[in-house]
Formats: sequence, structure tokens, C-alpha cells
Amino acid sequence: MPTYLYSVIAPICFILFSIIYLKAARYFKIYDHPVGRSSHLKQTITGFGLFVLFGLMIYCISFPFTLKSFFIIGLIMVCTISYIDDLVFIKHFVRLIFQVFALALLAIELPFDYITADKLPIIIACVIFGIGVLNAFNFMDGINGMLGLNSLVILLSFWWLNSHSVDLEGNIIEFADPNFIYTMICGVITFMFFNFRGKAKVFAGDVGSIGLAFVIFYLMLSLIFKTGNYAYLLLFAVIGMDAGLTVIYKLILRENIFVPHRDFLFKKLVHVGKEKHLKISAIYASVQALISIIIIVLPLQRKLSSQLSILFIGAVILCATYISVRNKYTKQRIIRIKEIEEIE
Repeated sequence: MPTYLYSVIAPICFILFSIIYLKAARYFKIYDHPVGRSSHLKQTITGFGLFVLFGLMIYCISFPFTLKSFFIIGLIMVCTISYIDDLVFIKHFVRLIFQVFALALLAIELPFDYITADKLPIIIACVIFGIGVLNAFNFMDGINGMLGLNSLVILLSFWWLNSHSVDLEGNIIEFADPNFIYTMICGVITFMFFNFRGKAKVFAGDVGSIGLAFVIFYLMLSLIFKTGNYAYLLLFAVIGMDAGLTVIYKLILRENIFVPHRDFLFKKLVHVGKEKHLKISAIYASVQALISIIIIVLPLQRKLSSQLSILFIGAVILCATYISVRNKYTKQRIIRIKEIEEIE
């Protein structure tokens, strides 16, 4: 299909999808009901993240045999088990098995010349890192606009780099089909229309957050393997740093990291700092956009030492910011607890 025609058809398809899904969700009562740890107070339609699978379908119909089969199977696998979990609870261990297998398929599809025994450590590392990325994105869906806005910033960065990237020899490369990235961008914008509000009309659910994370992770690895520039990891540094440091924090406290919680900094800003959802989402996305612009305009770093230096500097700045802000709101929480105890 010609690209100009697809650029018109894809948005129309997503509009039709949203109309059909909203009606079906209301009819079958596919709602996310608030619990003690929730960031919302009213039941909200969930599972709208099926737009990831829908986008995959319309893309594969329009451009058959473009995506690699193992990636498609892996994406379908994580989206299917995640959507089932949105409807009925599935044990964490079962979901983890599906995620590991899907990420292994994703890693196999990376642009290796060929798979040999010496590539296995890289594949294992990709699976472990991927599990962290998938679950970090999964926690963003509870804050209105957080998942959609941050995913949009990352996907737009990929879209730009896909047309302007060069390898270490200076040759212009495309690490992905631009139509596929465009498809995911259209899906995210459709989702944001219903989610980026003071009172969200839909949530992506696990199917959307984990499905988007799977796509973004694949694009990220493809970009790094094609360009050889590890500094591009900073393209999702903000949410990655929040998730990583929060996990370390919970491990120090010997708490279960797989149990849903409010310990992420962006959730503390909402629940402890009483900041509005959209404000926090916009701040996170703006910081990530600034970092992404800096990384994009920097000349390609040919030396690994230079790439690691950029990563280290970025990580230190984000760590310092995270610790500073977290300590501020932790102190506020302690003060409020003492005030409540004094009243009682």
C-alpha cells in the first residue's frame, strides 16, 4: 500500500476502533475498579490498549512480510496474556513466563549476523532488561496521561532518528519501517484523546502498557544494534530511572517488587504531593523530551567510552534529582503522619 494512502487510512481505522471498543467495553462491563492503591476513584473502562494489537493487524495487512515473525508472535503473546489479566486475575508467575518467552523471541530477532553460543549472554541480558522495561511501563497506566505522553515522546524520537540515523561508518540507516512507528504513534494519540484528561475515560490496561513497552523495547534495541550507540538508552531514561531506583529502594526494604504499589516517584508526587495527574505527566514527558533532544542533536559517539560517559552523566543527574525530590515528599509524608497521630 502506498505510504500516503496508509497515512490517511491508519488514523481512520483507529477512530473506528475506539468507537467499537468503547461500546463493547460498556456492554461487557470491562471496567477497572478502584482499590486501595489505585490513583483513580471511579470505575473506568480498561483494556483500551488493544489498540497495540489492532495497530499490528492493520499494519501487517497493509505491509505484509515487513515485520519479523518472532517479534509478531512475541507481541501477540504478551498482549494476549495481559488482556486476559485485565479481565480476570492471572498469577504473576504465569505472566512472567509469557513475558520471558516473548522477550526471548524478540531478542532472537535482533539484527545479529547469526545466532551462536557467544550471543546467548546478550539474549539473556536483553530478556532480563526487557522484563524491567515491561513492568516499569505497566505501572504508568494508573496516572492519567503518563503512559500515553511519555510513549509518544519516545516514539517521536524513534520516528525522527529512523530518518536521520547513521551507523559508525556514517551511512544513513533505517532501523525500522517508518510506517510501523507511524502506526503506533496514531494508536497512542487515539488513546491520549480519551486518557489525557482530568477524569480519564479509558485506561490502556496491562495489554496497552506492556504491549507498548514491548514495541518500544524492540525499537530501542534495533536502534542500538544498528547504530552501535548505547547512549540512546537515555531515550527512556526518566521513567527508567524512576522504576530502577524504586526497585532498589524496595529491595533494600526487603519488600516484594512484583506487588503493585505507590512507591514510584510520580505516584508519590500525586498521592503525597497532591499534584494533578496531568501536571506530573507533562513534567515527566517534558524532561524526557529535553533529554531526547539533547541526545538526538549530539554528534554520534563513535567511542564506547564516550557513550558510557554520556550515560553516566545523565544517570547521575537523574539520580540526584530523584533522591532530592523523593526525600522532600518522604519528609512531607512523615510530617502528615505525625500530625494525624497527634490529632488522634
